[in-house]
Amino acid sequence: MKFSVYLLLLLVVLLVRSISVTGKEPRGLNSNKVENDETLYTNSRQNNIQMDSVKKWNQPDLVTAGEGNKYLQIYSESTGNQNTSSSYNKVKFYFNKSNYLFRIILFLNLFFLSTVIIMIFIIFNRRLFESYIAFKRSKCQDRYRDFITDWLYAERTERVPGSLIRELKDPVNRDVFTSDLISLHANLTGDSAAKLGELFHLAELEKYTIRKVMHSSWHVKAKGFRELAQMKIKDGNHLIAKYLNSANAILRIEAQLAWIQLNPDDPLSFFDDPNVELSEWGLLNTLPALKKIETVPNFGRWLQSSNKSVTLSALKMAGIFKQFENVGLISHRLGDTDPEIRREAICAIGKLAVPSAGSELQQMFPKEDTGNKTEILNALIMISEVSFIPFFRYLLLNETDISLRILSARGLISLGTNGRDILDSLYNEDDAVLKKIIIHAKDKRI
Repeated sequence: MKFSVYLLLLLVVLLVRSISVTGKEPRGLNSNKVENDETLYTNSRQNNIQMDSVKKWNQPDLVTAGEGNKYLQIYSESTGNQNTSSSYNKVKFYFNKSNYLFRIILFLNLFFLSTVIIMIFIIFNRRLFESYIAFKRSKCQDRYRDFITDWLYAERTERVPGSLIRELKDPVNRDVFTSDLISLHANLTGDSAAKLGELFHLAELEKYTIRKVMHSSWHVKAKGFRELAQMKIKDGNHLIAKYLNSANAILRIEAQLAWIQLNPDDPLSFFDDPNVELSEWGLLNTLPALKKIETVPNFGRWLQSSNKSVTLSALKMAGIFKQFENVGLISHRLGDTDPEIRREAICAIGKLAVPSAGSELQQMFPKEDTGNKTEILNALIMISEVSFIPFFRYLLLNETDISLRILSARGLISLGTNGRDILDSLYNEDDAVLKKIIIHAKDKRI
């Protein structure tokens, strides 16, 4: 593609050059006497001029050229310099006599050519640098892995060789060593993990982790947060606190996860911030972090929060961790004006399988949208009370939404023999759609 563009530009340049120069009489002219034995060809060769130009500049004198002492007009520089044989003079002459279009095109060609040369130089240097870094990493990687493994299984040591500490001042060496150490530490627990943590501190890597947290690039900060959390560097708590509600979603999640691991006594204290923003993805990552520190706070603390994202997270967590002591607060949220909060409260009631909430869920059903109706039926199926049979039967026969009718049929199936008997009796009725729904609900593959 680039070659085609350059070729097109070259053709345009040649065309403009031919139009702008050939056949035009230049400003500086000299006269040249034609001898009797000279021809037009020998005269043009002697003066380095195209024959077409000589013809045009000497009409009609050429009719008698060579028959007397005629004079031909020969172009030259205005200074009288006749030496146009050098390439520089030719280029200079054509440039000075050319029009503005030719000059613009020539400038663009030179610009593109210089840009390509610069880009090639930059790419070449970058490739060369990357190859050097890759070679440097491979050279020290095996050695560092052997050292870390020996440290892990050796008897207790109290110092790291000074030569290693000096090596780790190099950014490439330090990155290889830290990455291997962090990776191995993440897969170990107990004394082995503690020994690697001790190696991290003795190798004086803490200060470099703090530098990462203070770096201007968000991805470097996030990496620093993970190292702080994994190596239990509590000195970085005040640095993490500034990013617990960062506008960058990834940085915010990493900061929150690091805070949980560094503050096991009150891991979710940032929930108290009325402006904090919590996401589904962050909540999914919060679960393993809480299980890792073996500290589960009482989520009833935030079930009445004015922050919607905090309330949704607290409802979800209260259901996941089966916090029955918060059933009253969860049931209170069933009457919330926000349909999302009501839906999460319905899900939490279902996970806790609270029978006392069954009647309230049934009363809510007609007023909710299809999404909340689906969650109500799922919650009632998880609660699974025989008293729900009339409700399931009514929906199966009268509901217009097919998916809700199928869930109602499954609700009857979940109630055991009593529910199955009702389905069998309804199957015998002359209703083709109802029969298909019952068959679908009974199919265990779906």
